[in-house]
Amino acid sequence: MAFDANFYTTLAARLADDFQPRTVLGPMELVAPLRAQGIQADTLSEPLSGPPPGRYDLIVCLELLEHLPRTEAEQAIANLCQSTDDILFSSTPFDFKEISHINVRPLDDWAIQFARHGFFHDVDYDGSYLTPWTLRFRRGRGEAVGRVVGAYERRLWWLVQENTARRELNIELRNELALKAQAERYQDLFQKQEQELQKQEQELQRLKEQLAAWELRWSQLEASMGGRVLQGLQNLRAWIAPPRSIRDQVLENFVQRVVLRGRIAPGAAARLMRVEPIGERPPVPAHAATVDIVVCVHNALDDARRCLESVVQHSTPPYALILVDDGSEAPTRDFLIEFAAQQHATLLRNEAACGYGYAANQGLRATTADYVILLNSDTVVTAEWLDRLVECGESNDLIGLMGPLSNTASWQSIPELEDHGDWAANPLPEGVSIEQLGQWVAQYSARLYPPLPFLNGFCYGIKRAVIDRIGYFDEANFGAGYGEENDFTLRARKAGYQVAIADDVYVHHNQSRSYSHEKRRALSEQAGQTLARKHGQEMIDQGVAVCQFSPVMLGVRARSRVMPEREKVLRQGRERYQGKRLLFVLPIQEPAGGGNVVIDEALLMRRMGVEVSLFNLTQHQARFERAYPNLELPVIYASPAQLLELSRKFDAIIATFNTSVEWLLPLAQQDDHPMLGYYVQDFEPYMYQAGTPEYQRALKSYTLFPQLKLFTKTEWTRQEVLKITGADCAPIGVSLNIDLFRPRPPVDPVWPGRPLRVAAMVRPASPYRSPKLTMELLRDMVRRYGSQVEAVIFGVAENDPAFNGLPRDFPYTLAGVLSQKQVARLLNEVDVFVDVSTYQAMGLTALEAMACGTAVIVPAHGGATSFARHGENSLVVATDSRRACQRALQQLIDDHDLRRRLQQRTLQDVCAFFSERPASRILEVLFGGKPA
Repeated sequence: MAFDANFYTTLAARLADDFQPRTVLGPMELVAPLRAQGIQADTLSEPLSGPPPGRYDLIVCLELLEHLPRTEAEQAIANLCQSTDDILFSSTPFDFKEISHINVRPLDDWAIQFARHGFFHDVDYDGSYLTPWTLRFRRGRGEAVGRVVGAYERRLWWLVQENTARRELNIELRNELALKAQAERYQDLFQKQEQELQKQEQELQRLKEQLAAWELRWSQLEASMGGRVLQGLQNLRAWIAPPRSIRDQVLENFVQRVVLRGRIAPGAAARLMRVEPIGERPPVPAHAATVDIVVCVHNALDDARRCLESVVQHSTPPYALILVDDGSEAPTRDFLIEFAAQQHATLLRNEAACGYGYAANQGLRATTADYVILLNSDTVVTAEWLDRLVECGESNDLIGLMGPLSNTASWQSIPELEDHGDWAANPLPEGVSIEQLGQWVAQYSARLYPPLPFLNGFCYGIKRAVIDRIGYFDEANFGAGYGEENDFTLRARKAGYQVAIADDVYVHHNQSRSYSHEKRRALSEQAGQTLARKHGQEMIDQGVAVCQFSPVMLGVRARSRVMPEREKVLRQGRERYQGKRLLFVLPIQEPAGGGNVVIDEALLMRRMGVEVSLFNLTQHQARFERAYPNLELPVIYASPAQLLELSRKFDAIIATFNTSVEWLLPLAQQDDHPMLGYYVQDFEPYMYQAGTPEYQRALKSYTLFPQLKLFTKTEWTRQEVLKITGADCAPIGVSLNIDLFRPRPPVDPVWPGRPLRVAAMVRPASPYRSPKLTMELLRDMVRRYGSQVEAVIFGVAENDPAFNGLPRDFPYTLAGVLSQKQVARLLNEVDVFVDVSTYQAMGLTALEAMACGTAVIVPAHGGATSFARHGENSLVVATDSRRACQRALQQLIDDHDLRRRLQQRTLQDVCAFFSERPASRILEVLFGGKPA
């Protein structure tokens, strides 16, 4: 560690005052400042293969021995101890992971070396002004201390040796696994690159053929009469206004300002935004870091037995188990002695109960590992809990503390937080075990690792660096238990560490019977008062507010509520439809809401055991695969005429757009045709001008042949189809992908740390989406509020010619055409989403925005009212009134309480629309409710 000159000057003065030495041996940088104090000083430097010359009143050993080989370091300590009775010693207790740093040891390990020479730690002296981990060792300082050290010295030495051997083995195994994983990654990468190269070669060949066709066409145009006339006009223009001349510039300005007036918006108004898609974390690896699990026990034998049995069952090495028996009675005491012997665990015992804070510190002081987990004895852990907790800590160097989700753990509780003014107990769902619930939590988690200001101590993960930096629990104020983890958490945060929730880990908490309810309440109130005196009530209140209103945790809890029902729907689907074969006809090229819905529900059908495939046109393949890379569904690329032959392989074939219904007509004319369906995602005649061939074609699609089974998302669409065509659709329900669209830790600062972001999807090619009105509303907003707001537009490309015809004379941010995962990222970074379409059959994007915790405005006409309730979770507006749209947007911008209330309520409501239910309902419409 590097220090400046002022540090050594100040240190010399402090040493002179504290020790009043006549002679000092210390670092070279300290010699001159000590001599300026009138003290005889010599330089201490490597190597220390022999005793220093002479004797000294004080030796200052500042981080000199930590990288010496162990035997050389031990000899150096022996040499130092021959030349003084007083040593200030500091060795940075960090970085145990690499073999080259194997000598960097915990301070307790160094203490053993000094104790062998009769030097003991002076507990009355605080040398933290030198470095945070400085200790003073004095010769013969207390016979009682010497006896204690001697009693535990051999045991601690063997533990250090065992830990070192394990660490070396772990490093060797980790390196082998890393090489194997790297080889597998390279193999996968090579195969993917080969596939991508083949696709690029195919695309290049297609482009070459297209270029040849255009070159032929161009030569034909040049040879035509029109081409010759155009060439003559170009020659005339070049003669009148030569390129780059003054007359050329005047002519160009005239064309832009007069001829093309209003058609091209100022380019300076737009700021382009690059939206990174939501990425998936790699699978959780087996942890390589060392872990010490500390379990403090005070009676409650049945709880302790269940806890320790679950730890042994579900924990993967490397880990060590440290048990602290805090004055338990005979049955619990005897069980712990037997268990520790069987499991080779370390057992510490207090004959009389000292309180949790004291007991926890006993356990912490006995640890040496990279991670320490304080685990209550009234808990039950689940599969992979240790790997997942460590992975949370490894995900970010700044994370110092981590904890799991639980049934009753204050802010980490799922699914409910409160129950009649008290913390919710959250009993297990009927028929669901702790192990099952742990599996579901891991399965449905996005591994967001949300930050929280406070962490419950029932399962409290700590990095070694935090202990080395801030010490142990505050026994003086919180020795009896309650409040010690909050104090430790606040101290860690003040030291610069982050606190994170491992949202893929579930540890069940039984609420210990070590304390009575009345005693717990009294201890909790007393701890709260002490915490406020120590850290200030304002800091505590701010942290509580963050915990209470954290969008990410609100989203986690909301999704945990529907886990049992989602699993029930999947189980019933497997029982009824496993083995069925289904083909969705999905002729799309670009990412689209309707396509996303079909793909999401098809993937869920596969989890029900249904063999689902997609059908797309051959000419769409390149663009479709760019839009949906790594799609986990088989896709058949062919022509509509080939559907007849393909139909023999499927039990049902479903059209998803009006033009694709016609492709099923030849199948309907066969006697043994599969089940034929039409996924009605909109009343598609409304997309075209009434009376046009396209309008008539869409209108006819609903009644094209009698065998067609129709199903749709909303009651509104059902009624429109029934009213105008007489065909009835089975309603399957609104849905979205709640696993992808969810609140996530933001990438950018949140409001009010940045302007309020208002987002809108603009689709110039779809008049019913009101693109002109949308841009006018955003322009009015920016002109009214200026830099207080930011308008964000997506769904349209910058070079879209139709976009140039819309109002663009205001500052805005353009995100472009986005994939589903990019939309999920963007909606997490905005505060308001505006949809002022003439109607929406469902309003998927607004629903996705709500799932991300965004306040939304939706049209009153259409199917959005299936999920949107005005003033409760959204604002529902008559979009045929521009003034009404303006008022709604202004209300969400001005009324911060309303906006936050809508954002919080929508997170609770939207999870009811998970996609498993409509996926199952589609199968029911096609095949009936009987088992396959």
